[in-house]
This record gives sequence, structure tokens and C-alpha cells, in this order.
Amino acid sequence: MHVRNLKDETLKSQGKEDVRRTFTVDSPIPYDLNELVSLLETDNQEMVEGARGQKQGEWYGRLTRLIARIRGKLEDRRYGFMFQPPDRAQDYGWLAAQAGRLLGAGNGRKGIKIVDFSEVPSDILPVVSGTFARLLYDVQFWLRPEKRTPFCFVCDEAHLYLPVREDADAVERQALATFERIAKEGRKYGVSLLVVSQRPSDVSRTILSQCNNFLILRLTNETDQSVVKKLIPDSMAGLTDLLPLLDTGEALLLGDAVLLPTRIKLDKPTIRPASGTRDFWREWGTMQPDENAIIEAVETLRRQTRPED
Repeated sequence: MHVRNLKDETLKSQGKEDVRRTFTVDSPIPYDLNELVSLLETDNQEMVEGARGQKQGEWYGRLTRLIARIRGKLEDRRYGFMFQPPDRAQDYGWLAAQAGRLLGAGNGRKGIKIVDFSEVPSDILPVVSGTFARLLYDVQFWLRPEKRTPFCFVCDEAHLYLPVREDADAVERQALATFERIAKEGRKYGVSLLVVSQRPSDVSRTILSQCNNFLILRLTNETDQSVVKKLIPDSMAGLTDLLPLLDTGEALLLGDAVLLPTRIKLDKPTIRPASGTRDFWREWGTMQPDENAIIEAVETLRRQTRPED
């Protein structure tokens, strides 16, 4: 109730009476989280009038742990991107502006947008990525059909946030359900997925089953190979025997994009990616650890922020 009331106050201050009539507690409307904590603390300490004088309120002492957990997240630097946003993120129009930038709206801007989640704590990565995808998908869903421009989510290291986990809690399952919904229904609204993973056995089967094309590089693990076999027609199952024998940069391409399954050789990128394999044999023999760099790395670890170049 407090969250809905705080969002209602935001709408009231912005004069958004049409939105006030239909919004829900899940509607993306900004509010001050510190105000929410203050209201919870009031409930946690509230005394009410009883037949014999003051007595403890309904929520007296029951919210202590919840408040402590929220305050812990508010003060944790790792979660600063969510709970310590810049002041401008509290503006009512900030969300629309960010969605427009990500979808390439305005001034003819197009191309690739890179969203780096590498510093997001692993325990909330599925939730954060799922919320991000749901937001853009919902914006696309509510756009007028004639105004929709197609876009694709490229999910690198997909096994980290699109996982098959038996012990996943309700929040993690809901986050995964967002990507599964996009995989099943996104084509109607111009939203598609490009799923990239070194461990296909750890990626949601629902998502993989909706893929129309496959670019498969070397796989030596039998579990991963068996997943690939189940995704392709039985007549092509023999192709998986080649997977452990592929050279670096070689791949099998099959699906709607090609007439016949094809073994291809990928060109090396002009700019080597930061994720490329290091030259261990050369670097072990020629490079020495830099003590000052190690000290700087430890300080970076402590403050959870990379130094500016």
C-alpha cells in the first residue's frame, strides 16, 4: 500500500490524472525509496489506542528484519546502480528518455547499444537483466503497431541469467519468464533474441527451442552436445559428431537462414575483443606482476568502482 501511495503522490505532483485512474503498484513510476523506509519504520513502531489505553499496532516489531534488509541494500555499493540512482533518474520523464535512447529514437540514431552488466552482483543478475528486458519489451508492446521498429536482444553469456535451475526462487523464475515470453511471442512485436553461451545445457530449454537458426562452435562436453542434438532435426543429428573436432573459429551453421547445413570458417575480428583468450605461453615467460597495479586492484575491489582513465 505504501508503494502505491508514494507512486500516486508522484502522479499527483506531475498532474497525471489520466494515469492515476488506471495505474497499478507494478507501474514504472518513480518514488523515493528512503520515504518508503521511513513509512515502514513508522509502522514498525506504531502504538494505537486500545480499550485500556495505548497498545502495539498491527505491524509493531514485525518489520524489523525487512527494514534491516532494505537498509543493507541501500548502503551496499554493489547495488548502488539500483538504490543510489542520480537525482535525474527520479524525474518522471527520465524513463521515456532512456527507453528512447536504447531503442534508437531521435536524430536518426541507430546501431548497437551495449549494456554492461558485468559488475552487477551474480545473485541479482537474472532479476536485473529480466527487468531490463521486460521494460523494453513492454514499451515495444504498447507502441502503436505502425510505430514499432524491430530490435534484437543479444544475450552474451546467456547461461548466467537465462539458466536452468531447479532451486530458482519465484523472483528468478519470473525474470527468466520474461525472456521466455520474448522468445515465444516477441516476433509479433518486432523483438527477437540472439542467445550466446558456451554452455547450452545451462540455458532455458524453452528459449533454445524457439531459435530458428544455430551457429554452433566446438563443443566437447557430452551434455552440451546432447542438447544440440535435441534442437535439430533427426536427419541432421549426425552433424553433431563434428562438434568436438571443429577448429578455433570453425562452426556449423544451420536453420532457416541457409538452405543446407554448412561448415564455415569465421573471420577474425579486426579489433580483438577484451574477452579473447590471452596468449598464456608468451605472457607467462615475458610479463611480470606489477605490485602497484595489484595494490590499485585491491583498492578497486574495496570501493567496487573502477578508476577513471
